[in-house]
Amino acid sequence: MRFALLSIVALREVPFLSLLIYETDERGISTLIGEISKPYDDVIDLLDDLYAYEINELQTDSQALYRELMSAQYPVIYRREVEGTREQIARNEEMLVELFELDKQDEQPTPVIPTWRLWCIDKLENIIQILKTKGIKLDDN
Repeated sequence: MRFALLSIVALREVPFLSLLIYETDERGISTLIGEISKPYDDVIDLLDDLYAYEINELQTDSQALYRELMSAQYPVIYRREVEGTREQIARNEEMLVELFELDKQDEQPTPVIPTWRLWCIDKLENIIQILKTKGIKLDDN
């Protein structure tokens, strides 16, 4: 029988799935057989992964995931705290940031200003210079 522990952990403001997969042998001893960390998209992708890894039971500390999985009729148990999942993300943080290029998401591309706006800005700057040098003449009548 396979069971898994699941948490959603925010890493640089990106939600990551932390999934620890265990297999229980005939003597009842559970052994960790897999650790998966990846960005969380939606519950459908999560369900695909759970069925692909043949997980029979899931334990999670996320109430939102618990509700979504229960509505999909997946066998899930809610626990206040799931051991090891958050530590897995913390242990692999540097690798995950580099692998999923989380630092590059912070860099905003410089906006490209259209040429018609540059032309307008240039003309307005010329008008400002003329007004500054010549001043505005007022009629004293």
